[in-house]
Amino acid sequence: MSEIVSSEDMPGKGLAFKVFLRVYGVLTLTIFSLLIVGFLAQSPLLAEHGGALNWTIWNDVRCGSEHMHVPPMLMVIYIVWGVFLLLAGGHPHSYASFLRFTAWANLAHGGLMIVQAATEFDKYWSKFLTDIPFVMILAVGIFIWARSERLKRSGWNARSARANS
Repeated sequence: MSEIVSSEDMPGKGLAFKVFLRVYGVLTLTIFSLLIVGFLAQSPLLAEHGGALNWTIWNDVRCGSEHMHVPPMLMVIYIVWGVFLLLAGGHPHSYASFLRFTAWANLAHGGLMIVQAATEFDKYWSKFLTDIPFVMILAVGIFIWARSERLKRSGWNARSARANS
């Protein structure tokens, strides 16, 4: 997937990917910064039972009868991820391994969320409209871009080989 680096020969396409990464970076920072502030301030909107925005977080995750403190850890990770998406949006070639990790991690995370949300559909149905598409669109976007870059590269290499023969 390091092929996502070589879009200099197609500036319009490279710009689209940079915008895609920056939009995801801004969305990620905005969503998770607001969620962590609300969570830490113990906003009634995010209250575990009856909070109007409680559906936005997975805060009822338990191990036996104990809470697992998942929400703040995930929020902090996603805030850092958002910063790196913004950085990658400036120079994707410098962040090729981060983008590769992002695509695979989000695909795995989304797949697991599908299974978890499906097993308790009555409780987590909203995840099919929020969290799951959010992570899967990012993963698929990076994979599509990488494939497109690979195809462009192989086409360019074939043209170069014919020209040099």
